[in-house]
Amino acid sequence: MTPYRLDQFSRDVVNPQNALSVVSICRRIEMDSALIGWSSNIEARIQAGEVYWDLACALRQIAEGLRPRNYLEIGVRLGNSTSMVAATAPNVSIAAFDLWMSPYAGLDNPGPDFVRRQLTGVGHRGELTFHDGDSRETIPHFLADHPAAEFDLVCVDGDHSDEGAWTDVTNVVGIVTPGGYLLFDDLTHPFHTLLPIWRRFQEEFGSQFEFVENLKDSHGTGVARRKE
Repeated sequence: MTPYRLDQFSRDVVNPQNALSVVSICRRIEMDSALIGWSSNIEARIQAGEVYWDLACALRQIAEGLRPRNYLEIGVRLGNSTSMVAATAPNVSIAAFDLWMSPYAGLDNPGPDFVRRQLTGVGHRGELTFHDGDSRETIPHFLADHPAAEFDLVCVDGDHSDEGAWTDVTNVVGIVTPGGYLLFDDLTHPFHTLLPIWRRFQEEFGSQFEFVENLKDSHGTGVARRKE
């Protein structure tokens, strides 16, 4: 893992080339109509000279700047976010957690074999393990089996109920490597706004992490870097 300060991330993530790199990775994977629309919007925003970053942009930029050795993701679906990390840091070891509920929010959720093909398609060469089921149960089971586990990069984008999101983020908070990053999505989503959960997380874990967020693009993204 390469040291990567939060102030440097904040400068890098708004570079238009970062967002265009996200669009380029999207063209290498299979997307549904929702992701096609999202990707097209990013490209249009950048072409219009606007500043833009969201969860995928943050993951891609952290993967470039941090060069994480391992990555844990809760909430995988088509593997779009996972592909950002896998394409940028091809040797990263990935632990992917999903309930594989289909349809999910009216969209297909095709499962691990599909995601494995997505990641192979973007050049991923590292270890890939899937942990199927409710993350409120599978994360504690995983940590019980791997008591020394630490991850350089963690993304929480699973259960969007307040209780479920809080359980997910507090279950993984202790396994973020010093100097590593934890990302939290959908802070401003109109149907399941998680900003109060993010604020609670900042209040309770502010002594351990430093934070940056974007509440104006997409559905809002929170980024936390564990202090060294």
